[in-house]
Amino acid sequence: MDKRQRGISLIGTLIIAVLVIGSIILGMRTVPVYNEYFSVKKALVSVVSSGDAQSPEGLRSAFQRRADVEDIDSVKAADLEISKDGNRFVVAAQWERRVPLVANVALVFSFSASSSGDSAAAN
Repeated sequence: MDKRQRGISLIGTLIIAVLVIGSIILGMRTVPVYNEYFSVKKALVSVVSSGDAQSPEGLRSAFQRRADVEDIDSVKAADLEISKDGNRFVVAAQWERRVPLVANVALVFSFSASSSGDSAAAN
C-alpha cells in the first residue's frame, strides 16, 4: 500500500498567500484610477452634449464645475483640448497618473479620453 502524502506544503501555501495578497493590493491601487478615468470620460461627454456651453471658455468652466462635484483631480479645465468638428465641439484630455506601490516602485497609467467616443485607456 502506497502511503504518499498529497496536498500542498507550508511553503506552497505561503507562496500562494503572497500572490493572492499582492493581487488584492494591486487591485485596490488600480480600481480608483480607472474609476476616475470613467468619471472624466462621462464628464467630457455630458459637458459637450448638454449644449449649455457655446464657447471653449464655457466648456472649460462647465467641466471644472463637474470635476469639482465628481472629485476629479487628475484633469483640470486648463488641460482640455477643445476643437470644433462641424458645428459641435470635441473635447479631449490626455494625462498620466502615478500610483506608488512599495518603496520606489510605482505604477504609471496613461489615459486619453474624448467626448467623440474614439478614446482609449492604456497603462
